[in-house]
Amino acid sequence: MIDKTQIKNLYLKSAIFFVPVFIIFYGVNPYGNNTILLYNNPFGTLATEQWLQESPIQFFLGYFLNLFLGNEQSAFNLVIIIGFIFLYFSLYSYDSKNLENVAILKILYFTPFFLILFYWMGKPDTFTIGSLFLLISYKDRITTSYVAIFIMVFSHIYITAIYIFTIILFNLITLRWHHYLSLLINLFFYILYRMEINEINGRFDIIFSDIERALYSSFTNLLSGIISLFMWIWIPLLLSKSFKDKKFLLSFLLIMTISFFTLDHTRVFILGSVPLIIYLSKNKFFNEKFNLIFSTNWIYIIGLFQIQKRGDGNIIDGWSILELDVFKSSLDKFIYILNYILKIF
Repeated sequence: MIDKTQIKNLYLKSAIFFVPVFIIFYGVNPYGNNTILLYNNPFGTLATEQWLQESPIQFFLGYFLNLFLGNEQSAFNLVIIIGFIFLYFSLYSYDSKNLENVAILKILYFTPFFLILFYWMGKPDTFTIGSLFLLISYKDRITTSYVAIFIMVFSHIYITAIYIFTIILFNLITLRWHHYLSLLINLFFYILYRMEINEINGRFDIIFSDIERALYSSFTNLLSGIISLFMWIWIPLLLSKSFKDKKFLLSFLLIMTISFFTLDHTRVFILGSVPLIIYLSKNKFFNEKFNLIFSTNWIYIIGLFQIQKRGDGNIIDGWSILELDVFKSSLDKFIYILNYILKIF
């Protein structure tokens, strides 16, 4: 069991040390610059990638920020920062209220969780995951629960369905009347939002319009793709025999199947499987194996090595050094000099 002081130190160290190191390793990849026009009008229509409009939380927040800033790009960047602060606060709130378990931040560190957040920076993932931890942490507060469910619904309606299903399945919290009422009210507002905007090509439209590609990418690099789902926590997961738990196995297979038919395999699995990881953190046998394997400080080095599977079936980590202009320029000069030397001899 850990105390609140240890939790504070863990989160302080992660902010001061881990985040800069991880950014050096994997870089950042601001995604969704084409959505900036929605920061002027959240009910507009994108020319491309219209499925992003199914998750409008950032556009509403960005719209109000843009009213004060008068600059869409600044509002876009600020929304990203707010998303990370919101997630960090929600994670800390959860860990400070669940001191008897392994800190959820530690477990997530050994999964592709942070790789996904930094690589797909600009997507609403920080709001989606943060809303789940906020809901669990403040489940008895009616207003906070409503805000959490509002953010959840408007950041990813389909992941919300997975979260509600797994919350009930794993009994992560007891959903009470105010939770169901908040869900119904926000679903009503979400439907009104969808009726207000023009008809768009959503996530299902994209998948079913190119089902052949989805099937092809699902079975490309299949083993690496499966490894990328949990990465390093596969070890304590298998050693603790967690798959003997039928509820865990059922939800794992469901979320894995869903993720294999989406545009972002590993990312979607990580988003959907957060309740599974919370459930694991409460498992005595998993905790024992996790603490046994990841008890020394040096072992945290391996947590920096993560991979993910994209919708094209490729296995990648973070940024590619080949894409950096300074590297390209240096490589071109090196090849030129090498060719010159070879011609002389």
